Amino acid sequence: MQRGVYKPVVGFTLIELLVVIAIIAILAAILFPVFAQAREKARQTACLSNTRQMGLAVSMYVQDNDYYPMHSSPSAQRPRTRWPDYLYPYIKNESLFLCPSSTVALRHAFAHNARLLHGGYGYNYQYLGNSRFPFAAPDALVAAPAQTVALADTAGVLQDSGQTIVGQYIVDPPLSSTQGSRPTMPGAGFYGIGTECGGGIAGLGVWGCRSVPVERHTGTVNVTFCDGHSKAMRLTQMDDFDRDGRLDNGWWNGQADPTLR
Repeated sequence: MQRGVYKPVVGFTLIELLVVIAIIAILAAILFPVFAQAREKARQTACLSNTRQMGLAVSMYVQDNDYYPMHSSPSAQRPRTRWPDYLYPYIKNESLFLCPSSTVALRHAFAHNARLLHGGYGYNYQYLGNSRFPFAAPDALVAAPAQTVALADTAGVLQDSGQTIVGQYIVDPPLSSTQGSRPTMPGAGFYGIGTECGGGIAGLGVWGCRSVPVERHTGTVNVTFCDGHSKAMRLTQMDDFDRDGRLDNGWWNGQADPTLR
C-alpha cells in the first residue's frame, strides 16, 4: 500500500498575518490612552492623599502659631525657606510634598536637605501669608476655612514659550487682591511682573502674570482647604464661587465672599 506524501499546512497567509498585526495595532491605539488615564487617575488619588495630609499640617501649624505660614522667607535668606519647610515638621515625610505628575521646572530643594525636592503644589499666599509685605493671616481672619483654598496643583507663571521661571510654589486667585505680590506695585495681585510673565494671549501665555492652578489630573485640580479637607475641582469652579459666570475670589479670600478682593 502506497503511503501518502505529507504536506505541511501553512498556518497563516501573508494577508492574514497583516490583518492580525493591524488588529493588534488598533487595539493598542485604543488601550494605551486608557492605560495612561488609569495611571494618571492613580496619581491623582495619591496626590489627593498627599494634599489632605498637607492640609492637616496647615491646620496644626495655625493651631500652634495662631496665624498661617508665609509663602517663603525673604529672597536674601540662605537657605531660603518656603511653605513646605514650615509644614515639614508636622509631616516628617518629604515625598508627600512632591506631585509625581509635576515637571522638573516646578521643583525646589528643601531648606533642611538640598538633595530632596518639593514641587507641583502651590500655596494661597495672597490671602494667607505673603512675606513680601509682610502679611500673615491670623486664624480668626479666615472665617470660612472649609471654603478657603490653602493649597492646589500649580503650573506656576507660564511664559508664552511654555517655560515656568517664577511662581512655582504658589497659586494666584483669578483677580488681583489688595494683598498682591509686590509692595512696589500695590494691588498688582499676581506673582509675576514683566518679562517672566505670559503675554496674556491665546495659548500658553493666556494667564499673563498669574500663577495658575493646573488641571493636571484627568482634567481637574487637586485643592486643599484651610479646614484640612481636599477635593478635585475644575479651574472654572475655583474661579467662580457663586457660579454666575464671572470671575471672583470667593474661594480664596477667607470669607467665602465673591464680592471681596
